[in-house]
Amino acid sequence: MIRRSITAAVLVAGTALVAWAAQPAIFVLTNGQRVSGELTYKGGSEYTLNDRDYPSSEIAIVAFESGDPSAVELNQLPTTDNPADEHQNHMIVTRDGQVIHGKVYDFSRDGTTLRFDPVGATSAADRRSMPTSQIARLYITPTGARNVYASLLNSNSNTATSSGAVVTSGVVTTPGTIAVNANQPWTDVGLTVRKGMRIAFLTNGTIGVMQGKEGVSPDGAGDINTSRAGYPVQGMPVGGLIGRVGTGKAFPIGSNSQSITMPATGRLSLGVNDDEFGDNAGAFSVRITRGI
Repeated sequence: MIRRSITAAVLVAGTALVAWAAQPAIFVLTNGQRVSGELTYKGGSEYTLNDRDYPSSEIAIVAFESGDPSAVELNQLPTTDNPADEHQNHMIVTRDGQVIHGKVYDFSRDGTTLRFDPVGATSAADRRSMPTSQIARLYITPTGARNVYASLLNSNSNTATSSGAVVTSGVVTTPGTIAVNANQPWTDVGLTVRKGMRIAFLTNGTIGVMQGKEGVSPDGAGDINTSRAGYPVQGMPVGGLIGRVGTGKAFPIGSNSQSITMPATGRLSLGVNDDEFGDNAGAFSVRITRGI
């Protein structure tokens, strides 16, 4: 009798442990509905929340933290659910802001671990595992997520900074990029950064500065000899790509694709290094990612 009682107690404790270990999650469905509960996985292409099975085709996002994604994040999604590279099917956004493209392989049964094949994987040896406690959002159906947050993606609101300059939300030129227009001081990229966070910028395109000066790269027009006293970054040529956090001091970016440490916490904006914008034209196309 004593042995049976002990065995029963162990089984009850074990069952309670399994239930406790299930990962809390929110399913954002492709129809816009949000369902919260505990994520478990039985195998195959269905995911289970509170013992109800949902086909992956009906799930836009599996979220492990509350709050809506930013437009910058959403614009890094593929534009189709079946991209040419199957390892672009899904997108993982970690709680510290890293964006990883890949293809979901499976979850652990209790939903606490995700296994996926990242972009560039060629065999099972390249497969990666990540605790779901480190993940903010897992995008399952890219077009579904774009549809659910269409209003966020299409918004282009203007706000005034304390200095009086107008900050305009970035307009997407190609999926995953922000257009930094040369004829305005700052472009709000829709991303709040934290001090010490590492951010990388991959910039393409050229702009025009001054009258008749075209083809200026993100490093600026070094052959133009003008006074830089009024430029946001005095040590950088006119037209170069620059950034700032909030209304803080501007910093140079240029064509540098290496990660830059954010100097403060706040809203990130990008601009061109100039003190007169009425005679500028064109835009840089910038992809923003979390660096290492």
